[in-house]
Amino acid sequence: MIMKFKARLALVSLVVLIMFLLHNSFWLWGLDDKIPLLFGFMPFAFSYYVGYAVLSVLAMKLVIDLAWPDPTKEVVESFTDGERSV
Repeated sequence: MIMKFKARLALVSLVVLIMFLLHNSFWLWGLDDKIPLLFGFMPFAFSYYVGYAVLSVLAMKLVIDLAWPDPTKEVVESFTDGERSV
């Protein structure tokens, strides 16, 4: 999927903004007292941050895929010399 630079930049900026808003979880401050332990041992806020860590890995994968510069034509050709595409 080839995207223009401005579209990539907008998508990366959106991902960073969403992750920032999710990280500043001020809405969780009072929920630990109101929500019972998940699975009998895990506080709600801790489980939120476990999910956030998994989401962070996926978000970083997306950001790297979008923001990493495309290789030049010469680099691509140097890796594909003598190889046939299947």
